[in-house]
Amino acid sequence: MGLNLVYLERTHVMRNPIGALGLFAALLLAPLSPARGQTPADEASQLQSLVAKNAPAIVTVQLVLKTEVKMGGQAHDSEERTGLEGVVVSPDGLIMISDAQLNPKRLEEMFGGLAAAGMDMKTTPTDIKVVVEREEKEYDAFLAATDTNLGLAFLKIEGLGDRKLAAVDFTNTAAPAIGQPIVLVTRLDKGFDYAPFFKTARISGEVAKPRQAWLMDQDLPDLGLPVFSPAGEVVGVLTTLTSGIKPESPDLSMGIGMMMRMFGGGGGQSLFHVFVVPGQPIVTAIAEARQRAVVVAAERAKAKASAPSTPAKPGGGKPAKP
Repeated sequence: MGLNLVYLERTHVMRNPIGALGLFAALLLAPLSPARGQTPADEASQLQSLVAKNAPAIVTVQLVLKTEVKMGGQAHDSEERTGLEGVVVSPDGLIMISDAQLNPKRLEEMFGGLAAAGMDMKTTPTDIKVVVEREEKEYDAFLAATDTNLGLAFLKIEGLGDRKLAAVDFTNTAAPAIGQPIVLVTRLDKGFDYAPFFKTARISGEVAKPRQAWLMDQDLPDLGLPVFSPAGEVVGVLTTLTSGIKPESPDLSMGIGMMMRMFGGGGGQSLFHVFVVPGQPIVTAIAEARQRAVVVAAERAKAKASAPSTPAKPGGGKPAKP
């Protein structure tokens, strides 16, 4: 299905508009038409090439997260396993993901600072595994750095040796225009053979605060992953941004107004949005994460070297006879 057809179906534009409405629709859609001479087959081939080129850089991450909650003088710990997709941003195994699952304060910020008074929450990854493409091997990884301003985190794969991974290069990104289609490449999980696939949306608006970013006509929920132009140029990264402005009258009640804001109703006054953040801030974050990964790797190696070895049990590990 072509991108233009997808757009028409999603926005419910009439197939045969007339009068002033027809003129408006024609003007709106004219810049979005495929290049002159491009056929649906050409468009399909373009998207196939985009997926084939970028899918090798999309990896599957499995996290074991320990969450500590303190409230009212009581503490509660829990542990859960979760998965998400990340993108390789450096051939030596640096991976970018969303920090949403690692940073509980992010959720609080997304909901305008609404949180239970006196509650403190901390989430720590206790085990990180990475699957490259459709391989059976699971690589160990560690948390190298986080960028809370961008809502991103960076993992570093261990044990790659001399292997170099396919990576997405953010140094030459293309600035999008309102109305331009964008393409996301992601994967299904292990149960579906880690199959790569694409999703599409359109740039629908631009914001200057708290930083330059673009809105989409529909949210692509795959936070931390890059989006591309149909021609394959990197446009930016999907993430959430918080305005820093708290509601005048915080109210945790789930009334109609609250529900409308949560799900994007009420004239665009939703509690959070997904944005496309352009390349340069991402390039800076990646460079800083690479430096930090070297430091953390050295600290981990030093800790392993200084850790006391576990003494062998009598009888080569077998229980001693009474």
